Amino acid sequence: MTGHKDSYSRIETFISIAVILLLVLAGVLIFLKQFRYDPSIFPSGMVLSITSSQPLPDEKPNQKLEEKPEVALFLKNMTPMTPPETFNGENLSEKIDGKAELYLSAGFKSLTCQRFNKPGNPDSWLEVFIYDMGNVENSFAVYSVQKREGSIPLQLTSYIYKTENAVFFVHGNYYIEITSSAVSDSLMDSMRSFSSDFIKNRTVREKTITEIALFPPENLDLNSIVLLPSNVFGFDRLNRVFAADYKTEKGKIKAFLSRRKNKAEAAGLAKSYSDFLISLGGKQIKSEPKTDNIEIIEIMDAYELIFSNGPFIAGIHSAEDLNGAKKIVSVLNKKLGENTGVK
Repeated sequence: MTGHKDSYSRIETFISIAVILLLVLAGVLIFLKQFRYDPSIFPSGMVLSITSSQPLPDEKPNQKLEEKPEVALFLKNMTPMTPPETFNGENLSEKIDGKAELYLSAGFKSLTCQRFNKPGNPDSWLEVFIYDMGNVENSFAVYSVQKREGSIPLQLTSYIYKTENAVFFVHGNYYIEITSSAVSDSLMDSMRSFSSDFIKNRTVREKTITEIALFPPENLDLNSIVLLPSNVFGFDRLNRVFAADYKTEKGKIKAFLSRRKNKAEAAGLAKSYSDFLISLGGKQIKSEPKTDNIEIIEIMDAYELIFSNGPFIAGIHSAEDLNGAKKIVSVLNKKLGENTGVK
């Protein structure tokens, strides 16, 4: 019996030592853990991780979406108020009812959004909307069409502005909206901090849009440039059109251009748009002297000037000043010719 007792005693001693070692190990891990920043524990910030629907420049083309690296984004002085939400084309209207059609027509892929608040102050919150629009042009379309009046440009990237309680910007295929519950310097600081972090840490393929530089710069209102995604000027075949206002002594004149797949498509679309205007009661105007390849149509006490140049359809929309419109469209035609090789 004594042998059995000695055996039990050795087993109990072994178990006791093992338990002590586990407790020591757990204590060491807890000690080390306190030196690692965990935003879910420390309320001075929060990280939001997202994935991209496009491969990054250093990724393989056949790399799957779920294999792509996530990027941690810091949100200064905020804690999560709600869990992250994701939306696709089928349920986007549940989140942005009334505006979903614009996003969908512009090439929407997905939306990730989340609301954050100041620690201890649930009434002081902001919400981040991260739209993956597929490419930079799609992002610019929703950014430009919805641009707020009285906006103030920021210097963080090419397409970004703020209002009293929000920040809006384009970063590659992403369109970002950050809105807050109130006008607050502290909340604006958090929004700007997040915007800067997103731009610096999220790698994208394209950051600028080449078509914008095709508008002749003289008297151009840069803030007026928009990308209209679909059903442009009421014509369902006309889509993805850049439009911009020019300042003249008699008011504003709106120029437009759209890159098509090739020269034949551009020429065919220009004729179809002209025919569409004529079907609505428009009348062709003969220009003296002849204005190269530019067609002029008078409709509803205004003038449409339409032409194609290489892969571009372009012109002037609804101008009241015909002479001013001719001057601008002539310069635009020449500018496009310099970029397409067509004289």
